[in-house]
Amino acid sequence: MTVIRSRAAAYGGFLAMTSARAIVAGLAMGLTLVGCGYHLVGTSSSLPPELQTLHVEKFENLTQWIDMDQRLVEAVSLEWVRRGRFDLVDSPAGADLVLSGVITNVSFAPVSFDANGRANEYQITMLTSVKLRDMRGDEPKLLWEDRAFSRRTSYPVEPRARDYFDRQIEAIDEVSGEYARALVSAVLEGF
Repeated sequence: MTVIRSRAAAYGGFLAMTSARAIVAGLAMGLTLVGCGYHLVGTSSSLPPELQTLHVEKFENLTQWIDMDQRLVEAVSLEWVRRGRFDLVDSPAGADLVLSGVITNVSFAPVSFDANGRANEYQITMLTSVKLRDMRGDEPKLLWEDRAFSRRTSYPVEPRARDYFDRQIEAIDEVSGEYARALVSAVLEGF
């Protein structure tokens, strides 16, 4: 019996040392991640802190979708408000930064078909060109640009559905929201 207790005591001591090593290793890794600047995507920015105000211009719409620019600018503006990094202003005259863009393409393509060859899932793709400019100097200074910023999403449709166009509008709103989240993250992380 004494031998068994000695082994158990030795094994318990080993576990205590292993647990202590695991805690030390975890703390070391945590400090390393903090020290290397680790952060969640879209939650930090190295934009100068003196930049306080942002104006989101109406995007130029080169597509056939007449209200795409309004939906997109609304989603982008709401995402900036949600992130809280800047105060949004109504005009470029009162802004430190101006975000502008051009919607160059919106396309819908079938990606899945039923047994009769009718589309039952579509994909919407939106392509834009976007710029962020610092307006504080005599001449605007380009801070960030992406000439091919895009997002896509898929959505199901019932081939005989009467709400086909409603689903299309929902998909436009969904891709606009995804676009806005990705754009704001890209701008904040791009510095």
